[in-house]
Amino acid sequence: MMHITAPFLSPLQLASKARTEKEEKLSQAYAISAGVSLEGQQLFQTIHKTIKDCKWQEKNIVVMEEVVITPPYQVENCKGKEGSALSHVRKIVEKHFRDVESQKILQRSQAQQPQKEAALSS
Repeated sequence: MMHITAPFLSPLQLASKARTEKEEKLSQAYAISAGVSLEGQQLFQTIHKTIKDCKWQEKNIVVMEEVVITPPYQVENCKGKEGSALSHVRKIVEKHFRDVESQKILQRSQAQQPQKEAALSS
């Protein structure tokens, strides 16, 4: 019989995880209080998953101290020195909005599904 053990987290790892989660919550609270749009908040979270060095500066997203994304947070709002950091951030922003759009299309088609079935059964 095999025993499966849960991964052991040391007190240091737990403290680090708690600190990270607290920083993320504070960052989110700041964005809400600064009046950042929901799109901006979602984009920040998407970027933060890939690049931890990401923070708010008023309503702007600052990535790696090199790239600044201003509202309305589209690809053309990514400013910085031309180079790998800027192009990497632009790719993340592009992918984020592609994913958001495909999610909306999926939700719309699912919302229309029950209506079609109801129309067929009546």
